[in-house]
Amino acid sequence: MQDHLIAIVDDDDSVRVALTSLARSAGLRARGYASADAFLAEDLSPFDCVVSDIQMPRLSGFDLLQAVRARRAELPVILITAFPDDRVQQRAMRDGARFFLEKPCDPDLLVTRIAEAVGEETP
Repeated sequence: MQDHLIAIVDDDDSVRVALTSLARSAGLRARGYASADAFLAEDLSPFDCVVSDIQMPRLSGFDLLQAVRARRAELPVILITAFPDDRVQQRAMRDGARFFLEKPCDPDLLVTRIAEAVGEETP
């Protein structure tokens, strides 16, 4: 899976660093972004998957998802949140998220979901 580039978007520094390290330990290339704005300022073409928190200042994970859908609809987005409920999950899936996960994420499950999102077998 090392050819795949994953964006990790989370305003919490410790979570962003941990998720980026997890992705790298699974053989993925990963770049961390402290905000949806910072990620969306990038060229999206090199990315194979986005993992984004929902609750962030200024632009939420839902805003990021909408922007990704408008610019590169096929790019899979996995939304994560520490505040899950049925309405949030339903909105995430309705708006086009590939997967919805609770924080703290089970590391094996997150790696499995990323692999599925990029069309790979689980490492």
